[in-house]
Amino acid sequence: MISSTFVSGKGPWYVFDPRAKLILIILLCVEVFLPVPLWGIYLLFALAFVSLFQAVGLRMSFSPFKAIGLIIFIMVLFIPFTHRTGTPIIVIGKTVLATQDSLLQFATHTGRFITITYLTTLFVWTTRMNDILLTFRWFSLPYSAALVITLTFRFIPFIAETFTRIQEAHSLRQSEHSQSKGWNALFDILPTISCTLIFALKSIPHLAMSLEHRGFGSSVKRSSYRSLSRGASLFTHLLICGMIATTFALLIIL
Repeated sequence: MISSTFVSGKGPWYVFDPRAKLILIILLCVEVFLPVPLWGIYLLFALAFVSLFQAVGLRMSFSPFKAIGLIIFIMVLFIPFTHRTGTPIIVIGKTVLATQDSLLQFATHTGRFITITYLTTLFVWTTRMNDILLTFRWFSLPYSAALVITLTFRFIPFIAETFTRIQEAHSLRQSEHSQSKGWNALFDILPTISCTLIFALKSIPHLAMSLEHRGFGSSVKRSSYRSLSRGASLFTHLLICGMIATTFALLIIL
């Protein structure tokens, strides 16, 4: 559980105060649910993608798509079952697969989903995990709740890395001719998932001992070895982030 979502890179997102970044990300995530035009949602997604590209490079900037690709594919499959009324757009024979309203709803939901995904990814990739914990603590979130959130962020790459290693270990025991394809490959992945789940369950005692080592659950008031800076820099970053969120809201609403 020592994995971290932080990705070393360059750019202004690494300089901004994490408290200001968190407020900006929350405001922008809320703005995609406002009555804004469709182009406004995708404009925000484009800005988030460009920011991520500037921070971590082109290859890493496409990584969130791999994580949400299956969900978007499932959303595509459900298009024929939504908004059956309206102008038909995709018709095969006498069967209407998609109408104008269903495609518009799909584009809206997909735009919001990928925008929120990229905004949150931008925050956790450009902010160190210790700073995220201190940020939640600065907003008066209880230590236990802040620790649960940061452990969740750590658990995701931990499980992903474990799954990849187990999958590679299984592939080394197979020849090139015995590798499954199609539906068989889908069923063959079940043992990998089972091994990953068992490995995650076996890591629980180590995590519990680590938390106990650090005094988690103690009645003594906790102190912090590190602290976030205060003063003019925090005010400046908050002001800049507030101006960014306000400018974008005025741009897409007016």
